[in-house]
Amino acid sequence: MSTLGEGRIVVGTARGERGDVIDLVRRWFDAMASGDLDSASKLMAPGHRIIISGGHRFSSLGEFAVFAAGRYREVRKQCDSFEACEAAGGFAVYVRGEMSGSWADGTVFSRVRWCDRFLVQAGNIIELDTFSDLAEARSTELLK
Repeated sequence: MSTLGEGRIVVGTARGERGDVIDLVRRWFDAMASGDLDSASKLMAPGHRIIISGGHRFSSLGEFAVFAAGRYREVRKQCDSFEACEAAGGFAVYVRGEMSGSWADGTVFSRVRWCDRFLVQAGNIIELDTFSDLAEARSTELLK
């Protein structure tokens, strides 16, 4: 804590649970961006679930990576915001941004909106739901 001015204003710098869960999710994104599935997996609870747009369900990052490798040559996510709130079963962390990359056939996509919702409980990610406009982007490319 520090004291400012003659009025002796006290400024607290305590860290809250929301900041902690956002940091956890940032570490997960950093690991994924560097291709370190092992480190990202260690941030997820045993028995976690992943559901992506289209209702595709996975019980491990390895399963998800195999699925993604069949769809994309590469994907890059830009994280524009992190927000956390209390939720049933823990804390929800919402991450929004845009992604770019290329489909397996080489077709490029960019500026595609996405939003991921993580449910964090006891310091581990237990759920990941991801939503995006990739289907819209793909159908637009097919119509060209």
